Amino acid sequence: MNNLTLSPKAKRRLGLTGAYILATVLAVVFLFPFIFTSCEVEFDPNEEWKAVTVVYGVLDQDDDTTFVRVQKGFLGSGNYLDFSKVKDSIYYKPEDIDVFMISHYYWEADSIVRDTFWFNYTESYNKEDGDFFAETSPIYYCVTRGRLNHTEAMKQTYKIVVRNKKTMEETTASTRLIGDYDIITPGNYMQFQNRAGKQILNCQWYNLNSYADAYDQGIMAKMYQPVIRFYYKEEGKETFADIDFATQLVKNQHAGVPMSFNIELDLLLDELERSLKGKNCSPTDRSSMFELYILSCDLNMYEYYSNSRQESMQLVDKPIYTNVNNGYGLFAARRQSIKVKFTRIDEKVVLALNELFNL
Repeated sequence: MNNLTLSPKAKRRLGLTGAYILATVLAVVFLFPFIFTSCEVEFDPNEEWKAVTVVYGVLDQDDDTTFVRVQKGFLGSGNYLDFSKVKDSIYYKPEDIDVFMISHYYWEADSIVRDTFWFNYTESYNKEDGDFFAETSPIYYCVTRGRLNHTEAMKQTYKIVVRNKKTMEETTASTRLIGDYDIITPGNYMQFQNRAGKQILNCQWYNLNSYADAYDQGIMAKMYQPVIRFYYKEEGKETFADIDFATQLVKNQHAGVPMSFNIELDLLLDELERSLKGKNCSPTDRSSMFELYILSCDLNMYEYYSNSRQESMQLVDKPIYTNVNNGYGLFAARRQSIKVKFTRIDEKVVLALNELFNL
């Protein structure tokens, strides 16, 4: 898996935080019994209830490994808070389900399987304590390095399948990969220009490059987001901070249309200072301390993101968004590796960094 880690704000904006999305899905599913029954109902582990499969997965052809989260919601009587503290109530046993992904050309029926990806079970132990069972957090993974980013793979649709071995019921969702989009400006020189009294770095990129469009090499993203990555040392060890900027929606569905965003120097420096405040920081030894990423996500992820955010101060009852069949959750596509490395840095930025590091 690549090392790209977004800031919390960037994750919120692009909806890339699996735990956040999954928690929202689970909250709604768990609330079904809560709405129709009293919280005072005693938990009966022998009572019949219907499990609902919850799936969360994000497909990025540039990642070395693809991860999928699979859990249970449930429909039935009882106190959902009691259910959620029992491991078997929210997690399937690994021997009870198969998790795999199949692909087919987007113009074919999904019965014509071109490739099959089997996911292995593992467990994470870094889940925070809370209302849900917290000892372990199961995850399914498949090493997809080199299998998603070649010419034919980009023409295919990918379908995640969770098959219950006891009932043979399947929970599924499909997505296509996001096609290549080229960064037009800036080049390798991180140079800010004076525009109306503000120092501006103009970022431009194509919504989908002409080759990808001509040869059906993936779909056009729905939303993009510029992110500046800054490398530095903390306590002598190299790390980085991601400064994310406003998301940009695709409004023109024709390929090869330029999109743009202006990054203000003052805003970038303010965010850098905030990110490094109180830390024992020093400059990195690398020649390229800044990188520009243009992140993206598909329509499904955008719809989920839009559905889950509150547009105003007025409380709105929104139905949960899901693109999963026979279950709940999200299976979508994103890109995180479209970037430019700055080998030259504007002198104004260098002076500001020297002041920031007290050099």
